[in-house]
Amino acid sequence: MKLRSILHTNWRATFFLNYHAGGWKAVRRMPIRVYGSLKLTLKGQIILPPDISKNTIVIHSDHEDYTASSGRAELNILGTWKLNGPLRIGPDVCIAIAKDALLEMGSDIFLGRDTQIHCSHHICIGNGVFAGEMYVCDSTVHQILADGTPKPLNGKIIVGDGVYLGFRTMLLKGTVIPARSVVGSGAVCVSDYSKDGLEQLFICGNPAVVKSKGVTAKF
Repeated sequence: MKLRSILHTNWRATFFLNYHAGGWKAVRRMPIRVYGSLKLTLKGQIILPPDISKNTIVIHSDHEDYTASSGRAELNILGTWKLNGPLRIGPDVCIAIAKDALLEMGSDIFLGRDTQIHCSHHICIGNGVFAGEMYVCDSTVHQILADGTPKPLNGKIIVGDGVYLGFRTMLLKGTVIPARSVVGSGAVCVSDYSKDGLEQLFICGNPAVVKSKGVTAKF
C-alpha cells in the first residue's frame, strides 16, 4: 500500500462504511475506501456483492485531472444503497438516500466531482456509466398540477449501461436514458427517452430532446 494512500485515507469513515456494509469481514477486506473529509449519516443499508474485493468503492477518487477539494462531501444514507461493482466518486459529492428509497449502482461507474444524487424513490444507474458533475433527483418538493390534477411527487430514474453524461447534466424524475447513449453538457432530462426502443442516442438541450441516433462515446 502506498504511503500517500495511507496518509490521505479517512480511516474513521472507511471503517464505519465497511463495518455497516458487512461487519468485521468487510472491515478486514476493506472494499470501500474514503479519502478526505466526509459528512456521514448512516442509518440505512449498504448492499455489496459477496465476492467484492479491496478498494472497489472509492470516495474522493482522484480519477479526474484536478483533485482540489472544498471538503463538502456528504453521504446521507437512510434507505438502501446497492452497489454491484467498481465505483469511483470524485471529490465533494453529495449522495442522499431517503428512508425506504433504493439507489442501485452497477459496475465500473465513474462520477465526477460535485455530483449530487438525491434519491427519494428509486434510481438505477447501469454498468460502465461515466458522468461529469451532474445533478440527479427523482422527486419534487412542491406539488405540481397539470390542468388541476396533481402530478406524482416521485418518479423512477434509469440510466442504461455504457451511458456518457456530460458536464452539469440534470436528470429529473421519470427520466430513462437508453444504453450507450450520450447526454450533452448542461442537458436537463425530464423524459423517458427509451420509448421508441432505440439505444445510442444523442440527447441534449433544456428540456433535453433526442438530436440524433447511432451515437456512442468511448472512454
